[in-house]
Amino acid sequence: ARARCMQQIGTHYSDHDRPRDAVDLGVGTGNSLQDLNHLLTLRSCTGFDLSSGMLARARTKLGDVQLICADALEASDRLGSESTDLVLCHFLLSFVDARQLLPVAYDLLRPGGVLSLMTSTHGSLRELHSGRFRRSGKLLGVERSLRKAHTPVNHAQCLELLRAQGFDIARHDLHRQAVRYERFDDVRDWALYSGWAASELDDVTGLRIAGLRTLFALARVFMHPLYPIDAVSEISIVLAQKPPATRAAPVSNKRAGTATQTEVL
Repeated sequence: ARARCMQQIGTHYSDHDRPRDAVDLGVGTGNSLQDLNHLLTLRSCTGFDLSSGMLARARTKLGDVQLICADALEASDRLGSESTDLVLCHFLLSFVDARQLLPVAYDLLRPGGVLSLMTSTHGSLRELHSGRFRRSGKLLGVERSLRKAHTPVNHAQCLELLRAQGFDIARHDLHRQAVRYERFDDVRDWALYSGWAASELDDVTGLRIAGLRTLFALARVFMHPLYPIDAVSEISIVLAQKPPATRAAPVSNKRAGTATQTEVL
């Protein structure tokens, strides 16, 4: 999916040699900025992440770039309005409400700048809480967590949120990819690190942690006969542009741009 993001960016920019500034609002271990640096000539790179461990790993890949251990919502306050040409927002919308994060990205961008957005949706991996897994999904609170998580409902909602913020949709792609879970621990790790369980853990207490551990241990035993599980991951990938001239409000009937759907099944 990240390769598709880079393809969208590369297609959008015909002058790859022109120096540009880029900001990654959730840099993680630096993979996206590393790929971007191979694609474009970057005058400056800045990455935000709340994990100092992630930033340390990113430093080994990215070298001398500005890495800031801070909330992505602080980015425009720290860097200034209209300070960059390109913003990356990859798999952040499960952790941060788009209605809070997109205004930050919009404010960071210079007129004509672009936002690369990649996120999972509620349509992703439905197999883990439907059909023969409905009972286990209820046991693990999947539906409850999905309702509480910030993850967009679907690809269409991603586009609506961007338009509502004033972005023009340059390109968008619904990427669907087959995945396989060999054991329960694979599902647990997906739940914890993909974001849908983030809202469950935000206010977790010591007692709840002990309860979760017990629940995971029981689920590991009782769900073992169900594996392996084949599912489909659904990822929304969008390249959105801040208009060259500031508008009072987005145009509601704007064309959606170039749409594609990629399936790796």
